[in-house]
Amino acid sequence: QALTNQTKRAVPRQQMEDYGKTILSSLPLQILIFFNNWFSLAWFMMNFALYIYKGYHFHFPYAAYEWELSMLVLMAFIEYSRLSLASRGNRTEQIPPLLWSVALAVPMVVGFAFFLALQTYVLRVDVVLNTIALCFVSLELLFSVVTSMSFYRGFTG
Repeated sequence: QALTNQTKRAVPRQQMEDYGKTILSSLPLQILIFFNNWFSLAWFMMNFALYIYKGYHFHFPYAAYEWELSMLVLMAFIEYSRLSLASRGNRTEQIPPLLWSVALAVPMVVGFAFFLALQTYVLRVDVVLNTIALCFVSLELLFSVVTSMSFYRGFTG
């Protein structure tokens, strides 16, 4: 009897309430987010290096160089915010952060499509990098929606 009471005191109440609860978080989504964090860092550094190269070797129309560089920096902030929200929503099994990450995926898709086809000078490496980025965002978008539906079904019973 004494051992049981000591054991109950040692385990926090929240852990006792969560014992036996089904885990709804998506491992494939979390794996995608993990690898996309590293790819996004590489994407930003490669694109920044490419813009230095393009600025040195090509002539840009008035203000296009500055516009595209500022868009690159803005996309980096949005992407890391999106990945952070998706990861937090998945790990804590909360729907609102996942839905915010889905909403932030829309400007990211538009941005990657711009860098894929509409920027002033598109190199082959741009096509490869932005195609991979679009694949990551598309898969994460799909998994985020499915995981959100899973959370909703799990919470409503």
